[in-house]
Amino acid sequence: MQRGRVDTKTDIADVVIVGAGVIGCAIAYFLSKEGVKVIVVEKDSIGSHASGFAPGSLNPMRLPPETIDLMLPLTCKSFQIHKVLSQELKEETGIDYHFRQSARITLAFTETEAEELRSVVDSQQKQGFKVCWLDRDAVLSMENRVSPEVIGAAYSADGAELESYKYVLALAQVAEKYGTEIRHGQVTGLKRNGSKVTAIQLSSGDIACERTILAMGPWAGLASSWLGFPVPVGPQRGQVLRIRASGLPFPYTLYWATHYTTQTRHDGLIHTGTTHEDVGFDDQPTEEGRDSIISGLLTMVPFLSEAELVLQTACLRPLPADGLPIIGEVPGWSGVYLATGHWTKGVLLSPITARLMTELIVKGHTSIPIEPFTAARFTRRES
Repeated sequence: MQRGRVDTKTDIADVVIVGAGVIGCAIAYFLSKEGVKVIVVEKDSIGSHASGFAPGSLNPMRLPPETIDLMLPLTCKSFQIHKVLSQELKEETGIDYHFRQSARITLAFTETEAEELRSVVDSQQKQGFKVCWLDRDAVLSMENRVSPEVIGAAYSADGAELESYKYVLALAQVAEKYGTEIRHGQVTGLKRNGSKVTAIQLSSGDIACERTILAMGPWAGLASSWLGFPVPVGPQRGQVLRIRASGLPFPYTLYWATHYTTQTRHDGLIHTGTTHEDVGFDDQPTEEGRDSIISGLLTMVPFLSEAELVLQTACLRPLPADGLPIIGEVPGWSGVYLATGHWTKGVLLSPITARLMTELIVKGHTSIPIEPFTAARFTRRES
């Protein structure tokens, strides 16, 4: 693509990214490092929704069974990029977003859960992953605050924690350093010449561009009317509690069913969640959500019954219709791309999504096949 000199406060760009969450800021970072002139448009503020409130727990192997074969190459590659990126961003910005590798223990409290987890462990071991099954005694010897009702657990050393909001800020700062311009604005539509996008329409005026990337999270579905193409992504509310517990810090992140509790963070707090609520665009915390999270937490770690609740938050995840992210060009358009639908894996998948989008725009192809993730899959199902 043709790249131009970066000017500030211009109304023309090589690429306009709609959305300054973790996906949009990561893409801006990767593109701007390649010399691409980028403008990011955000209707609120950087990382002000799910990207800023996410617990930042990176677990590349915790995936729904129906998506694991397609998703595992993406999540594992993205996790490897995170390791490198954590050093690069800290050196470039001075922001320590507290990336720390940590082990994961997924608990089983019934024989059915244990059987399912053993099957996952066997499958992942055959693929070369360093996972193992722990019996009850092994679990309790590693963490004796886990409920004695535990039957066993799957153990993986491949995981990490980070502070999501600071991570997004670091991406945005380095992107700006390389010439990205981040603007506040409300996008109202697209302009086109034939199938080719020519501009992004804002309530304050147009921004001419060669390409645009819609990284709008749970609001991506609202772009359907601009595109004349259904974007099957909607909001799903997830709630998180931050708690302070006495005693030694927790060295592991624990999972059970839809619940988790992170290792103790640098600020002394533990993040625990979550809920999966289809309530439209309502992002307010609720008592019901709090009680559900606490119930799951105490099933895993009864010791935390005396913990102090410090903060309760809620945010909206971008939930795709089929559980897979949408990455790639929009059918019927030239130069319009989607990068959304990452559900609970937005922070984890942000580096690989950004790399793939950058490859697609700069080189015209990607190093990992993305056909299963393109929006074209929805047209194939309809035909």
